[in-house]
Amino acid sequence: MLIFDQLKKNDPPLRWLTLGVLGGMGVLLAGLWWVQIVLSRDYQANLEIQSFRTVRLPAVRGKILDRNGVVLAENQPSYNISLYLDELRDQFRAEYTRLRPVKVITNSPAPWKRWLGLGSGRVKTQYVTLNKEQIAALTWQARYAVATGVVQEISQRLQQPLAFDFDQFTNHYAKRLALPCPLVKNISPAQIARFEEQLINPVSVDLEMQSCRFYPHQTTAAHLLGHLRYDDRSIEGENAFFYYRLPDYSGVLGIEAGYEKELHGRAGVKSVLVNNLGYRQAENIWSPAEPGRNVVLTIDLHIQQAAEQALQGARVDGTPRGAVVVMDVHTGDVLAMASAPAFNPNSFIPGLSLSDNQRLNDPDLRPRINRATQENYAPGSIFKTVIGLACLEAGLDAKATIYNPGVIYVGRPFHDLAPPGIYDFRLAIMHSSNTYFITNGMKAGITNILKLAHRLHLGERMCLPTRQETPGALPGWKQVHSRWSTGDTALICIGQGYLAVTPLQMAVMTSALANGGKVLWPRLVDRIESQDPASGDPPAVFPEGRVRDELGVSRHNLEILQHAMLDEVEDAGTGWRAVVPGLRICGKTGTAQVMNSQNQVIDHTTWFISFAPYEQPHYAVVVMVERGVLGGVTCAPIAAKIYEAILESERGRTPRTLAQAQ
Repeated sequence: MLIFDQLKKNDPPLRWLTLGVLGGMGVLLAGLWWVQIVLSRDYQANLEIQSFRTVRLPAVRGKILDRNGVVLAENQPSYNISLYLDELRDQFRAEYTRLRPVKVITNSPAPWKRWLGLGSGRVKTQYVTLNKEQIAALTWQARYAVATGVVQEISQRLQQPLAFDFDQFTNHYAKRLALPCPLVKNISPAQIARFEEQLINPVSVDLEMQSCRFYPHQTTAAHLLGHLRYDDRSIEGENAFFYYRLPDYSGVLGIEAGYEKELHGRAGVKSVLVNNLGYRQAENIWSPAEPGRNVVLTIDLHIQQAAEQALQGARVDGTPRGAVVVMDVHTGDVLAMASAPAFNPNSFIPGLSLSDNQRLNDPDLRPRINRATQENYAPGSIFKTVIGLACLEAGLDAKATIYNPGVIYVGRPFHDLAPPGIYDFRLAIMHSSNTYFITNGMKAGITNILKLAHRLHLGERMCLPTRQETPGALPGWKQVHSRWSTGDTALICIGQGYLAVTPLQMAVMTSALANGGKVLWPRLVDRIESQDPASGDPPAVFPEGRVRDELGVSRHNLEILQHAMLDEVEDAGTGWRAVVPGLRICGKTGTAQVMNSQNQVIDHTTWFISFAPYEQPHYAVVVMVERGVLGGVTCAPIAAKIYEAILESERGRTPRTLAQAQ
């Protein structure tokens, strides 16, 4: 009432203000009525024809580095040219209209107009009536024609023929319309420049960047690193339901597989608003991807490359097949692990070509196999180090001699590659006398031999994270006490028979001979750390020097064996080709026969185990080559080249630095 009393007063400005307020309220009420009542059906229709589509965004994969921080596996940008089909909607409709068949209709004039010559009739066009199948076929034809025209324009600009078949187009349109359709993947820098220069305002075409796995050193440490395969599935803890999944990969073998969880990271989520036809309206990132963590290996790239190069130069007929393991005898760190023939893990990204697939599945070369850990071999004469220790522990006098006539009979003849003559422990190691070790090994007994072999954990797995491991073979106690013969013991004494090992197991054994009897767990990974040094996340460090067991032999007997192994290299023994000036190397050669099912010799496996320097052992180097001549001829020179690389690294002559490597 007070308001109306004020309005009754003769005050024009107040009345005009009141009218303005009332008018504004009227406009607001009218707008509210228009939105809530009149346009309500339009908003409801928009809600019904729009929906969200979730897209899985892969995380940036963690790097794999060597012990000095040099990158072995990283991510590099891959530039792709993609076509956005949702931006061609107007062209699709125009092309459909152009292609739609029409018919011409002519209307005749009235008779009196024809009689007077006043008209010739009217001509008009009319669309032909189509059924559903015809409409659908014409629609796809129009869409494909427009898309093909854009692709041809890009092809001319890039000066590169582009394949864009009808099935590829329809599959992407039907299933992944809201996402860009890749036309050219991993284009070169020259093509990028040409694209940016000539396509100033490309319609519906854009240059996209994706993270792609890359191994800068190609085949180096390929078996240890492993490789990836296409896999866009959700990992544990991630959202499992997505409408679209961008390309992602997971590890198959090696470090890539063993530390997949740490390297992979966590995928992000992007939402795309699409209409009822599937075209993109807008997009928004709900949660960004979390990058994976870096894995730092114990591998030394310089030693690894030297080992692989030396192995490639093995004196064999055809492609070398073998393995090299270099280990720190005190920490168990694997400084190099090489297997030949190797493969290029880059060839698996984005997928194997036909020629690469044929090579990887070659039944003779079998390049997928990591021969350092994944294949069983008879150790041959390198196992005489274990036999010799067992004999010394059983009371053998190292200075006692026996005569070697060149052959010994234990059920059947065992020929000796060592020349006939008188042998003590030292000479037997130097010249690898079968007669000496069979005679004394049988005196020591298979029980004492197996006790020492079990302390080395032969015939057992080493719990490697690479998914590339075989346990080897070692006779069990039940087998020895049930169906064992003296001939079986004789075979074990020369590293044959019911016995199989891997080069990595022999590296652990050699390290135990060098470090005083500690059987170590091999260590492949030093630590796992964040990709961002400023993140503050502490690295996960794997302890070094973990002792799995003790040989339990006397220091005196170990020294006897070590000195005999030194003389094998330095005093014209079978390992003299491993001599490196400035480094005293202890070694033992071996050559094992490979038999077929008819007990016929079909091949030889050659070995050389070693450690250095003699005064203070630090490195163990094990070389194995299939189809070799003899361990001293084939494998010892390879070990010499590796020791030379180790000396170069220690003397600081390695030209590669961390900054240069990166």
